[in-house]
Amino acid sequence: MLHRALYANWEEPPEAMAFELTLFEALADLQGRLARILPGLERALSDPGAAPSAFWDDCLGLYLRAPALVNIALNHKICVEQGLPLHPTHYFEVGEKHRHQVTYPEAQVAQAQAFFLAAIAAARAVVSLAPEAPAALADLQREVPDAIRHFVYTSTRDRYTWRASEPRKIQRLADDVRRAIRPAALVGAAHGSIMAGLLLAHLLDAPLYFIRFSLFKRKDTAPVIAPSDLACLTAYRRGPVLLFDEDVAKGTTLGQFSHFLKPFFDEAYSAGVLRHRHAGFRPDFVGEVWSD
Repeated sequence: MLHRALYANWEEPPEAMAFELTLFEALADLQGRLARILPGLERALSDPGAAPSAFWDDCLGLYLRAPALVNIALNHKICVEQGLPLHPTHYFEVGEKHRHQVTYPEAQVAQAQAFFLAAIAAARAVVSLAPEAPAALADLQREVPDAIRHFVYTSTRDRYTWRASEPRKIQRLADDVRRAIRPAALVGAAHGSIMAGLLLAHLLDAPLYFIRFSLFKRKDTAPVIAPSDLACLTAYRRGPVLLFDEDVAKGTTLGQFSHFLKPFFDEAYSAGVLRHRHAGFRPDFVGEVWSD
């Protein structure tokens, strides 16, 4: 329902998209915004002109900041599973020369995966404006591993991620998908797909998962996949599974992401909110095609 309360210029990212928060600050921020939004939501949607501008600012802030939960939880999970040091601000490259610097107890590895799944669920509840969203955030706050209490999420004003996060375009993609298949799950290429992926999963009412594949920013040579990821995705092996990225400019990231992951499923498709008209890779489903 949050997508019905978002008003913005979807061509240029807002100043509010640039921020830096620790995990605990993000949780507190989301809890505060929910407390202000939920009591007046129905009235605001029925009579938008009567709602103060601060109400709509809170709605936009909720959409912008919910991905922080998934982002930090994914970074923590990767560090623990790949044997990387835990660092509050640095996102490590994952390669053979970086892996296995640290050995973590099996219990800590399992905790990292459980917290990642809980973070996805909590972020989805927030974006859905579900009645249980405040409780989900409170539960997540109690489960935060001590090692990442002060992990920092830094968001920047990324024009293409912002344009691909417009609810109207995501709704078009959802409609395109729904006409052909009913996805058993969505698997997003993180980190860029997180914001749009949370809303897309809500619109399709499908399970959601993320795997890091940051081809340019983190120089990943392949999706960063651990045994926990394979164990989780096994439940959806028969498909159909939607392999997703928010923006397909050249198509390299989603093309490689699909190439690596499609063989794991009996039935899988690729999808992007935006595709450039001259992109080398053409997803099976697209919300909107654009050109310079």
